[in-house]
Amino acid sequence: MWGAGASAYGQLGDGIAALRDSPTFVTTSVVQVSANADATYFVKSDGSLWAAGSNSEGQLGDGTRTDRGAPVQVAIGVARVAAGYGHALFVKTDGTLWSMGVNATGQLGDGTTTDRLIPVQVATGVGTGPGQLVAGGYHSLFIKTDGTLWSMGSNIDGGLGDGTRTNRSSPVQVATGVTFVAAGSQHSHFVKSDGTLWSMGSNFNGVLGD
Repeated sequence: MWGAGASAYGQLGDGIAALRDSPTFVTTSVVQVSANADATYFVKSDGSLWAAGSNSEGQLGDGTRTDRGAPVQVAIGVARVAAGYGHALFVKTDGTLWSMGVNATGQLGDGTTTDRLIPVQVATGVGTGPGQLVAGGYHSLFIKTDGTLWSMGSNIDGGLGDGTRTNRSSPVQVATGVTFVAAGSQHSHFVKSDGTLWSMGSNFNGVLGD
């Protein structure tokens, strides 16, 4: 894995909090990576989850609020990770979903609005493949192995797709027959098994494509 760009919080994970205008080597054996503006998360081939960067909201999941310029190990047995603005979610190989970080709008899905400095389990039966888990700006979505789509967190612009503008601190089911999901800061898109594309949430600049 290589990184480039801003690293004021050490989010490139190379041990030096300095801007890199060309790729810098970080580590080997990486199979999946997700990053936001201030933090980076990656899964290694042995299933270990690592994180680096800003930790002001506990979003790195290491039990502290200390920024990390070098990657710290967060969990084992992990299949996939997704980074939001100040929170992150990961699914383990056993299909359990875990989350950590800021939770002001319920985006962690644990039934509270309490920030979590260590990962908390949210759901079971979650898919582990690409596009099964996503963290938006202040909301999160995931697909279960039965094809149902679930969402939680900020819903001020209807980005959860449940027909309301009510924030949800526990996952709510949105649709069935879903194969892939993606999220922006305040909107979401998903693809169904019949190939149709659906969108919901803020439509600023026409991002929903309707």
